[in-house]
Amino acid sequence: MAKVKQQAEKPSGQHSPSADRAQPMSAKVKVIPSGSEFFVGPHETLLEAGLRAGLHLTYHCANGTCGGCKARVVAGELGDVGFHDYRIPASEKAQGYTLMCRARAATDLVIEAAEASGVADVPLQELTAKVVKLERLMDDLMVVHLRTPRSKTLRFLAGQYVTLEIDGLPPRDKSIASCPCSGRLLQVHFRRRKGDPFPKYVFSRLRTSKKVLVTGPFGEFTLDEASKRPMVLLAYETGFASVKSLIEHAIALELEQPLHLYWVVEKPGGHYMENYCRAWVDGLDSFHYTPLHLRDGKGSLGKRTAKALRPLWTDHPDLSGVDLYMSIPVGAEHPLHEELLRHGLPEGRLRMELLEKY
Repeated sequence: MAKVKQQAEKPSGQHSPSADRAQPMSAKVKVIPSGSEFFVGPHETLLEAGLRAGLHLTYHCANGTCGGCKARVVAGELGDVGFHDYRIPASEKAQGYTLMCRARAATDLVIEAAEASGVADVPLQELTAKVVKLERLMDDLMVVHLRTPRSKTLRFLAGQYVTLEIDGLPPRDKSIASCPCSGRLLQVHFRRRKGDPFPKYVFSRLRTSKKVLVTGPFGEFTLDEASKRPMVLLAYETGFASVKSLIEHAIALELEQPLHLYWVVEKPGGHYMENYCRAWVDGLDSFHYTPLHLRDGKGSLGKRTAKALRPLWTDHPDLSGVDLYMSIPVGAEHPLHEELLRHGLPEGRLRMELLEKY
């Protein structure tokens, strides 16, 4: 899926330190014990490149203060290592330990580093983020961009959510719409709803530089990275946020299987990030996008959504060979679940996020 159309070949990464100095090139990094591999550019740190490639490397501050991204160089040579406040003990330096957030590669490397293998490996965190941008995409849709402190980056897996607290309002759970490859820049989506005080505050009073307490991450709506099966993703309204994070993570991992996104909104024209979806279609092989909306007001939300999803049932009459990811409102899950099972989806192939407010 995530192969870029007309993508150039990756550099082999086989070169010498002297060649690096003469003409900067990418280096190949292998991580043990996982066996994960990624390429690092001449101006990137190991951590930056690893996160960009979709790896779940263990880190915390990402600026050389805490030592959370400490790793051991098993083979190869490091290039420049930036200044860091954290002091690596002499005994560990002698064993080849370095901080991935400050180290660059001079040659291909093999490093020993910790990686998260699932949600249990990502710690619960609490930090104060700052609003850096308010992006009003529609009259009733706001994208809030948050930046974490330099000393406390949020670690999360694509598809997870956080709890936001601001100015004494009741806490609000919101899916993270951005990619884990940049934990300092978080994105959340708000649809204005009558009688809901949190989005009312976002639309009327929230300003840039405002501080927001962020706690998390939570949730198990995450990507099965080991699967090679085609992926079908279903998003309802702002359920697109977590699905967007999953898609961006799949792109970072360069997963090759087909991916089909179905995005249901309540009114025609409500697909507030249509340009993103069209760009994925234009730029990626095997990516498909179908925008949908509810067509009548009769019946339960679940039955109306199932009716709106007729193109999905037509495109995929047999779901036995796919993985399905679904982010929908509470109350809509039962009719949809039954319909998915009726089309052959195995019970263990459904990952679902239920939205209490969207």
